Amino acid sequence: MLKRLFASIAIGVILAVAPFAEPLAVADGGCVGQSWGVTCGVGVGGSNGIGSAVGSANGNGQVACVTQELPPREVPCTDPQLGTWSNPRACYIKLASPQPPQSDPVWKSNTTGAIYECSAAGIWNGPGSYLLWLSSAPGVVPDPAVLAQQAVTQMRLRGVTIGMAPDPAPGSVGLVGLPIWLWVASPDASTWGPNTKTASAGGYSVTATGQVTQVVWGMGDGGTVACASPGTSYSDSFGVSPSPDCGYRYTTQGTYTVTATSYWTINWSGIGQTGVIHRTYSSSVVVTIGELQTVVKG
Repeated sequence: MLKRLFASIAIGVILAVAPFAEPLAVADGGCVGQSWGVTCGVGVGGSNGIGSAVGSANGNGQVACVTQELPPREVPCTDPQLGTWSNPRACYIKLASPQPPQSDPVWKSNTTGAIYECSAAGIWNGPGSYLLWLSSAPGVVPDPAVLAQQAVTQMRLRGVTIGMAPDPAPGSVGLVGLPIWLWVASPDASTWGPNTKTASAGGYSVTATGQVTQVVWGMGDGGTVACASPGTSYSDSFGVSPSPDCGYRYTTQGTYTVTATSYWTINWSGIGQTGVIHRTYSSSVVVTIGELQTVVKG
């Protein structure tokens, strides 16, 4: 009776522990099941245990490359020295060079395919590093920086539409010493932001969000004005009062080319990496500034 009791307890302990000790199942045809909530095949396309990019570790629809720690830790999907990350195997995979001779047991009697290095040592306390045979190369993970540039292209960013008082239209003349009002006319996602776009390739995605941080106005006479806001549109009711946030005064009459240069900061993230892209766009108008003449009659 006592032996049966101990045996029952032992079986119960094994059943309780087994679900936590079971490793990720990998078959020759691909990944099977899940590991700590990480969907099989997330990260790297291909076959023979490499899986395909069909899910994500955090459920947000973006493919992530992760370790099999608890909780999983996101890692870059590519490494210039180690190769391409495989979620099912939790290591970086690249072609072994030189290839072992066909007599090496790692070939498992196969005469096609190739031997690859699976490297995880120093990245996480997982399988370490070893050689394995695969019938075909693992999938290629796109460069996230390239996808980020594609996302920026989708934004269709352009220079601002210049708002200015006095009106830069032909025949309009401003006066020396009077306030010049400067603003971004009808700011939108393409001229001011925020602007968010996502670029995808092979199941991988990178999302970028851009916003203008400042507009620097080159006034054509050597002077500049840096404005962190779009500025305030002028109304006749303002009279000759100065702009509250983006203005200027000319000291000499003349015809000037006014250039508004918008500075964009674009933050991107995806495929285990983040980055920042800076862009500038410019627009110009021509304004005429005259000088008020006083005529004294005797």
